[in-house]
Amino acid sequence: MRFFSQALLLFSLLPFGLQASEGERLQAYVDNLKTLRAEFVQRLYDDKDQLIQESRGRFLLQRPGQFRWDYEKPYAQLIVSDGKKVWVYDQDLAQVTVKKLDMNLGSAPILLLSQKQPLAAAFQIMVLGKKDDLSWYKLTPHQEESDFSEIFLALDQQGLKVMELKDGFGQATQIRFMDLESNIELDKKQFHFSPPEGVDVIGDL
Repeated sequence: MRFFSQALLLFSLLPFGLQASEGERLQAYVDNLKTLRAEFVQRLYDDKDQLIQESRGRFLLQRPGQFRWDYEKPYAQLIVSDGKKVWVYDQDLAQVTVKKLDMNLGSAPILLLSQKQPLAAAFQIMVLGKKDDLSWYKLTPHQEESDFSEIFLALDQQGLKVMELKDGFGQATQIRFMDLESNIELDKKQFHFSPPEGVDVIGDL
């Protein structure tokens, strides 16, 4: 069961002072984050809340603007950003797509964890309260042309636990993070990508 249908019910239970302190906690978490490493499960739902696809893999983040998604199941795919370009490598298709990194937070919500820009500059933030020991927040992009109409974040004592993204067509993506490690040393080479020999490369190198 996804969180969207119950999220707003929690908001009315929070006193204003608690809302403010919880909002400050989210910004402080983002401000203090330097690196992140975690396992993840990603689920895609249609507009009728039916599960379309489930994927699993590993995730790395290094501020500013560098990230790496290693999808292992149900098929292998690699998405790497070096802070300037994003590489998408589909092993089964023997194809790499490369494009300039769009720093617009609405087009790549994971960037909200890696930018120095305050969250409130790009999003309207609503503190939703706690559910199952998680603190929930709803982020609504200020820009109408954003790829996502709503973003939900959940934090536990260790940091980011859940990210849920809802687009304008009613589809939703839920990402749950496990075995999370923050502010650890990461190998910078993991955020650089060179296309394997023999694969098709689409885009601007």
